Amino acid sequence: MASWFTRKPNGFSVAEMLVVLAIGGILTAIAIPAFMAWAPKYRVNGAARQVFSDLMAAKARAVAEGNPYVVTFDTTAGSYTIHDNDDADDPPVQDPGEGVRTVVIGDAYPGIGFGYVVSTNPDGEPITNAVTFTGSPPKVTFLPSGLANKMGAVYLIPTGASTPELQRCITVLLTGRVRMYNYTGTGWE
Repeated sequence: MASWFTRKPNGFSVAEMLVVLAIGGILTAIAIPAFMAWAPKYRVNGAARQVFSDLMAAKARAVAEGNPYVVTFDTTAGSYTIHDNDDADDPPVQDPGEGVRTVVIGDAYPGIGFGYVVSTNPDGEPITNAVTFTGSPPKVTFLPSGLANKMGAVYLIPTGASTPELQRCITVLLTGRVRMYNYTGTGWE
């Protein structure tokens, strides 16, 4: 004779399912605010890596193709344009067959744009603009030798951020070296 103690259950009871759903809901409610606090940091890091990578790629392509690449920044639109200047005209004019790519930072990284909170750059000098390359609009040209025609920096920060730890800096030296910095709260690294 089979007793009710040896009977095998055929699934979960409604009460067990409700307990599991309640625990999952509580964990989600705890995790969402923490994730939302992390999101701006990850977006600004992604945007900085994008700008850094595009500058490095422009330099590499200038060397590989033997012609200048011009990167022009539009701080109002929150974008930059990479121009393959095949005929090396100065100032660069987009001619037929020359490649041009425009990157709008806010499209890929919502809430991120050009800007700064900290008043000094990685060298300890005052920051005067979110993009410090000279010219109107500001731009840098990578030459076929791998050198840059001017040095400068690009500063990125989440919109409305007042926390300096969320600021990122990408610099270009005359030697063509491109470097990315994070502000740690006490200095640039």
